Amino acid sequence: MEFRDLSIPVDEDTTVPPGLPSFRQGGVVRNDESHGYESDYMTTTLHVGTHLDAPYHFDPDGRPIAELDLEELVRPTKRADIRGDGWDDPETKIPLAPIEEALTSPIEEDDYLFVHTGWADKCIDDPSYYLESPYYDPEVSEFVVESGAKGLITDTPIDSGDHGMPNHFTLCENDRVIVENVANLDGLPDEFTTWVVPMNLANGEGAPARVFLVEE
Repeated sequence: MEFRDLSIPVDEDTTVPPGLPSFRQGGVVRNDESHGYESDYMTTTLHVGTHLDAPYHFDPDGRPIAELDLEELVRPTKRADIRGDGWDDPETKIPLAPIEEALTSPIEEDDYLFVHTGWADKCIDDPSYYLESPYYDPEVSEFVVESGAKGLITDTPIDSGDHGMPNHFTLCENDRVIVENVANLDGLPDEFTTWVVPMNLANGEGAPARVFLVEE
């Protein structure tokens, strides 16, 4: 049994969406001052690094993180690998057609749809990750809802701030979850179970998450 981590380490150099506060970590107690223990604090946007968006993120009546059942966050996953056809070019609008063509089996109710563009592995540590990212045509989020999928996992921001946030609104208002900024994706199978483990924030509209799969 092997664990495959799809989340990125977070530190003060981790890029965040424009306008949101960067991650900061500082010391409260240091080893040399306390006879042997260390304690830090952190400040950050909830949307730093690999993270989960709860429905509450774009729906004031939607569920926050703490109201999501664990079984909703550990789901069978179908991966659409659309790398190699230009969909990871900067500021490219990704339509539904190549995603449907790349799926090796249909999305079933409560699956995750995992769209693999190649963008994160190209530049996730660079400011261009957010400023020049590809983004999805609204028909992609509509497909997630109509297919009965539990949510969308992807290695790129699903919306571009310059073109509004239609995918966020559609998914959140229909009680779907969003997992953005997964990485380390080479060699993934087309079907697997994804574990999404966010901090259990009582009123969290999002949370950093450890995202992984278990390979037998």
